[in-house]
Amino acid sequence: MFLEFLLISIILFAVVILGSSRLGTIIWYFVMQSLVLSITPLIVSFGLHAFIMTTAMIVLKVFLMPGLLFWMIRHTAIRREVEPLIGYGKTLILGGVLVMIAFLISAKLDVPVKQISELLVPSAFSLVMIGFLLMVSRLKAITQVIGYLIMENGIFLFSLLLLEKTPLLVEMGILLDIFVGVLVMGIIVNHIDQAFGTTNTMNLTNLRG
Repeated sequence: MFLEFLLISIILFAVVILGSSRLGTIIWYFVMQSLVLSITPLIVSFGLHAFIMTTAMIVLKVFLMPGLLFWMIRHTAIRREVEPLIGYGKTLILGGVLVMIAFLISAKLDVPVKQISELLVPSAFSLVMIGFLLMVSRLKAITQVIGYLIMENGIFLFSLLLLEKTPLLVEMGILLDIFVGVLVMGIIVNHIDQAFGTTNTMNLTNLRG
């Protein structure tokens, strides 16, 4: 029952992010989502493997990555997503539709392994689709990075199905790869802002070889 409560909270945080315009607020919602997500391995399979995964998630997703995102905000002096590609109201509706689609797909999906919770797979699908929606509906590079991280949170939920069978080194390697990817994105966003005075990715279409 507690796991279901956590999974519902994770989905709600993702949906709330879709309706938020302030980048600082979006990052804090992502922090809360990641904190709740980091607890799930201990509930699924309490042990050393799960404890290490929880610790790694907290260090990377609750402290290091949000710290990097706040650094990006400070250095680009951008506080809000003023003109999204798709309006906030429409994005919220689309987010709700995607959550329903995720549950419909999960109901028809034959998962070959035993599920810890019936909400695990639909929650994972929901995060992947909401993260993708955030990436394509927003113009600021920082918001798109957060969309990418939400998608990764969904993939992490999928991995809980195989928590006891997946080598710890593989999971740690994936988390470190994601951190390096976000670090590189932060550097790129900073350079884009210095070169063009904005992080609006639509302006990149004006580049010519």
